[in-house]
Amino acid sequence: MTVIIGVKLSDKVCNAVKFQEILTEFNCIIKLRIGINNSSLFCASDGIVLLQVENTDNSLKLEQALLNISGIEIQRMIF
Repeated sequence: MTVIIGVKLSDKVCNAVKFQEILTEFNCIIKLRIGINNSSLFCASDGIVLLQVENTDNSLKLEQALLNISGIEIQRMIF
């Protein structure tokens, strides 16, 4: 089973450090990370990150940790 977590990160300037700390904490379950920036705005204040993760209890813990950051929206896809 493949799990993709889509993360919309608002206010990257304020949230980027905490976001990166959480991804580092859960790096063992992250198989792929893709960052998508708003191409019409250089250094846009928001962005989207797609994470392919192992489908474990830790993937749910990762989502919960990310949701503790203000300005984060998460969508999950399972294939």
